[in-house]
Amino acid sequence: MRCLALLLLACIAPSFAEAGGQPAFVGTYSHGATALPDDVMWIVQQAGDHWRVVQVADGAASDAHRLQRRGRDAFWARMDWPEGTNAEADCLSWGEKPGSLEDLLSDVPRVPSAPGEDYGHALLCHVPQPSRARIAWLADNTSDWFYYDPVFGVIEVRALR
Repeated sequence: MRCLALLLLACIAPSFAEAGGQPAFVGTYSHGATALPDDVMWIVQQAGDHWRVVQVADGAASDAHRLQRRGRDAFWARMDWPEGTNAEADCLSWGEKPGSLEDLLSDVPRVPSAPGEDYGHALLCHVPQPSRARIAWLADNTSDWFYYDPVFGVIEVRALR
């Protein structure tokens, strides 16, 4: 009977954690190019039904949204990463999506997509090891987290929490 109770608790515990616990992204993050290993680069906060990302260096704060499958597909395609490796990824994105040369030359203004359907200027992503192992740029990372923006590219990130 005790085994059955423990099994039942194990099955329902994740739903309680998701419903009442902190969102997976809430916390502090760093990367390997900081002066000290625990220097905080970004703070992610819950802000109602979305997130707020604060860049510690300049205090700039941006509203962020969780990427839906379509947004992850768009980013993975741009990076030319193997199909299917984004299935278990979980990403936040913020800022305006960088324009392409086609966007610059077009006479037609770009139509904004719904939040989550496309990625913005910056991304913070969690990619489990089995998927990372199939992505050349991430395969050697020891952390499940990466950050991307068009200036810095892809960098490994550590969740400090």
